[in-house]
Amino acid sequence: MSTRFRPFSSIALAAWLVAGPAFAEDWPPTLDASNTVTQAQDGRTIERYTHGPRPAWHYSEKTKGEWDFHPGQETGVAQQNHNSFYVVSPKNPRPDAPLCVVLHSANRTAYDYLGFTCLARQIENREDPRTVMTNSPDDFYSLYLNSTNAEWWGWGQTHENAARQVNAAPPAELRVLDTIEWVAERYKVDRNRIYLCGVSMGGCGTLGIGMPHGDVFAAIRAEVPAGTNYASYRWGGFAPSPAADAPEAERVAWIQRATGAGLVDPPVIVDFSSQQDNWAMTQPALVQAAQAGRLPLVLAWGPFGHATFGSLIAPYPLCDTVLSYPWLEIRKNEAYPVFTHASCDQRSPWLNAPAEFDSSGQMNGYFRWKNVRDVHGDFALGLWIAHPEVKTPPSMPATATADITLRRLQQFEVEQNRSYIWRTTRGGRQTASGRVIGDAFRLLTIPKVDLATEPTELTVQEDGP
Repeated sequence: MSTRFRPFSSIALAAWLVAGPAFAEDWPPTLDASNTVTQAQDGRTIERYTHGPRPAWHYSEKTKGEWDFHPGQETGVAQQNHNSFYVVSPKNPRPDAPLCVVLHSANRTAYDYLGFTCLARQIENREDPRTVMTNSPDDFYSLYLNSTNAEWWGWGQTHENAARQVNAAPPAELRVLDTIEWVAERYKVDRNRIYLCGVSMGGCGTLGIGMPHGDVFAAIRAEVPAGTNYASYRWGGFAPSPAADAPEAERVAWIQRATGAGLVDPPVIVDFSSQQDNWAMTQPALVQAAQAGRLPLVLAWGPFGHATFGSLIAPYPLCDTVLSYPWLEIRKNEAYPVFTHASCDQRSPWLNAPAEFDSSGQMNGYFRWKNVRDVHGDFALGLWIAHPEVKTPPSMPATATADITLRRLQQFEVEQNRSYIWRTTRGGRQTASGRVIGDAFRLLTIPKVDLATEPTELTVQEDGP
């Protein structure tokens, strides 16, 4: 046997999963009575909570220094920690308000990002707090979580234990999910409208934590994510993509991983990345996996580098249309369509050769939908092309075609090898129809559906008994 790689034994894996540091249980969180930042500029209430590590999260002994308690208004690398978070209430607090969860970037803290949104606080002169990409509406609850550069929202732990982490949650992810659950229960938020977003390191964490948890998040938005390998490990291992001449068996196995076979359907994913950003070197694997695995990816790119503020992205009109994408209106308890191979997409730098891609562009940023019916044996969805209002409107499509895959179905079921009848109607007239077969992943894809600015209704029904 080669000495270059030795697989972990099942005994070693079990020991790693159950072994935790000698930390005392310090949960649930405690309201920080010494917090001096209790009100946002618009009057919303800000609460700071502190807690220690739960043994169930399996943090290692070497992270003890990252659990030191810092005073409120922590900032910068020296004061990064795991044991505090902030909750900002809606302007008019109420049960069933949505929740937006924010993951900060490297070298920053939860308080830094809270400061951008709620206090108009700048850390550097070049920053534009009004357009920080993690702003959420004032009728939402907002949760600002903490991490450290060493942890990297879980990627540091995952990378260190790579062979053991495929489809297994690292300590940071367990902590984040437990915190979200505690906040959701305490504030009685709308469980069907929990969203996750993050910038840079936080974008990496958003993809890694968000993609496998479509049972928690309705939609996620990653801004200039600092790598996609974390997402790959948590989504079955879709990186690297197979070579063009790879054997068929290898490609089929990769598509199975990219599809997320055995996992819950992912949340809708919105991703802003730049071909001029070194952190986007792993972006091809995600974009290729989304195409082959039929994942709900809305993508915008341009020569904006590692931009963490919308003001640096908005000057590119095609990207500005995606800034207007209504990701915070998507609901977890409703089906969504996945659009692939759309005729109105620009040529992505991660799917095309260097001389053949567009310098800025979008994928799936114009498409909208509305659930009509989702019952046993019968499904219907309204689909249309939107023209968002932006400062400098680009040429927007009036019509387009796209392959449409149905995911997050509630009552309608797709069975492998079963036949289904589909129809499209527009303005009361049938425009197309056909039959499709449920595939090996129990996904149903209708090819080349004609779409327009006028709503199209797509209906799908079981074909006979």
